[in-house]
Amino acid sequence: MPPAQVANSYVNEGFNDTAQTTDSYPQKEHIIEMRDGDTLQVQMSVDGARTLAALSPRITVTFHNVSKVINVPAKMIDPSSKERFIERKLLDQVSGQIQPGQLVALMGPSGCGKTTLLNTLAGRALNGVTGNIWFNNQSYDRSMKRKLAYVLQQDLFFEQLTVKQQLTYTGLLRLPSHLSRNDKLAQVEQIIDQLRIRKCANTPIMLISGGEKKRVNIGTELLTNPSVIFLDEPTSGLDSTSAVALIDVLRELAMQGKTIITSIHQPSSQIFQSFDQLILLADGKTIFMGKPSDALPYFATLGHYSPPQYNPADYVMDLVNQDMKIREELKEAYLQNKINTNIKTISNQLQQQYQYSTAGRQYLLAEPSGNVADLTNLDNVNLIPTKHESKWPIGFLPQLLILFSRAFRLSGKTQLTLLSCTQALGLAVITGLCWLRMDFAENTIPDRSSFIFFLMTFWPLNTLMGGLLSFPLERAVIEKERASGSYRLSSYFLAKSLAEAPLKLILPTLFLIIAYWMANINNNFGIFLAILVFQLLSILVAESLGLFLGATLKNLQHAMTAATILLMTLMLVGGFFVRNLPHWLGVWGKWLSFFKYAYNACLQLQFKGGQHYKCVDGSYIPSCRNNPNGTFVSEDALQYFDIGLNIGLNFLVLFGMFVVFRFLAYLSLRFIKNNSGRT
Repeated sequence: MPPAQVANSYVNEGFNDTAQTTDSYPQKEHIIEMRDGDTLQVQMSVDGARTLAALSPRITVTFHNVSKVINVPAKMIDPSSKERFIERKLLDQVSGQIQPGQLVALMGPSGCGKTTLLNTLAGRALNGVTGNIWFNNQSYDRSMKRKLAYVLQQDLFFEQLTVKQQLTYTGLLRLPSHLSRNDKLAQVEQIIDQLRIRKCANTPIMLISGGEKKRVNIGTELLTNPSVIFLDEPTSGLDSTSAVALIDVLRELAMQGKTIITSIHQPSSQIFQSFDQLILLADGKTIFMGKPSDALPYFATLGHYSPPQYNPADYVMDLVNQDMKIREELKEAYLQNKINTNIKTISNQLQQQYQYSTAGRQYLLAEPSGNVADLTNLDNVNLIPTKHESKWPIGFLPQLLILFSRAFRLSGKTQLTLLSCTQALGLAVITGLCWLRMDFAENTIPDRSSFIFFLMTFWPLNTLMGGLLSFPLERAVIEKERASGSYRLSSYFLAKSLAEAPLKLILPTLFLIIAYWMANINNNFGIFLAILVFQLLSILVAESLGLFLGATLKNLQHAMTAATILLMTLMLVGGFFVRNLPHWLGVWGKWLSFFKYAYNACLQLQFKGGQHYKCVDGSYIPSCRNNPNGTFVSEDALQYFDIGLNIGLNFLVLFGMFVVFRFLAYLSLRFIKNNSGRT
């Protein structure tokens, strides 16, 4: 197949595996079925394999005396407090070192600091953090995040996509630009096989099991072949069998030389024993750091004995969940027993302060001292990109095209449903019947203006509410992808705007085609096209306003309330319901309503063309009062209305509103952070 055809198909319909045997060894190839029935064999090239290998050097994670302090509003803790903030310590002098090839568990009761430590080591939510974090022998830098993967506890996806589509879009966005498209697709295939999700590859994510979703979540991060993988409680919500299968996958990844750190709440005994290292936290402090098999012997030296045939993980969690006195004893005992390069000095000092046995020291792993001698760089690599390297894996235009493809696919499934098409066509017929074949007569002037006002309010209202929900429903997914350095926010915003706008304009266009000609508005086809342009422009303005409100107000209920108040206000001052506003309000209020500009422009268009109207009783046209059987030119009807600006200026104002609201929506999305829940 020519390369141009491959480049034009962003997501292929399906992938099939075949095995091809060469003279020396069996070789697995991936066959991609294209839409036209042709096939393309995709296999990772030698250069692609080298590039992926270079993305994943072995990394040792070292952290020393890491602490995190936050300021909590005092009223939330003590309503009677007179202080503004109360300082709360989430982490307190936590240290450790994790080698490549290790699978390490962070455990402890709820609120002990597991997720906080995980976020801190991954370089997220670093406000209030002190201490040192090294990756190999280099201090943490934001540019290292391409070497790191963070798997959130929540499985956040666009769930209408299939598993393969999700991984393909992620691979195209996050794998570097010097990898060919074939190499990127081959990497997707490899991840699907590695995580054992081949059977659900073409199933929408919303229909797969919890364990499969978790593996897809991990797969989106594994595509870039990261060196270090952080996971926040990956087994939560899974049954024991799925949890064991997931840990087996993580064990296989660790055997490939990756450094894996995961928080976990209360694992089974089988999972507990599969970890290489256990870091047990309580109240933000370490109370044990060593091999899981050494946890029970260590606590036994402190006088805490596990019952026979008891899950070690359950016993450890029961122990640290007991009263505060036991937790304080465990924290003090660890301070006395912990090992580092200054072991003798620290031990002498602590033994004067505490009276605990140091027999448990043999079961603990040494903490790093913070000296350069503790740091290693096994592959002798520089993890910080040079200045000439781009911040993003691919350029702006490729990001835009890929995100446009995804947004168009997602929007098509939600915008052009059978239900929405039935609604639009049904309302078009009903509207046409209500204003059916109006005569060109004086007494139809109010009905004609009401048709225009309905036209310029119904679809904008409908579209604004859809725009209002757009970012709140997607924000968590976008922030997750952005935190991984997948793409620029500007490319996402522009792609979404370009992909959704045409789809949102199809049904209003069909509506107008039916209702306009049924109502007999104006027989000039050019007038029809001009009214259509104003209707579609007012819809885009309303959508932009909805996007702005949805991006600005974090609480969806607050956003809907604000939108309702704002819309009703703009409709009331738009010039149809109230023609004589109080001077102090009408002198400025009406100019804020985008309904007014669309309504006034379309009124002028409707009565253009020199159409002759029959006089009736002169109620609206003064020249008809003495000539009830006469006629008047359609333009004379405009004297009944306060039309304000001419058609061209109305268009410019509406277009300006569209640009301003859209730009404000982008600024809100960029600078107003959503800090609800875990980071």
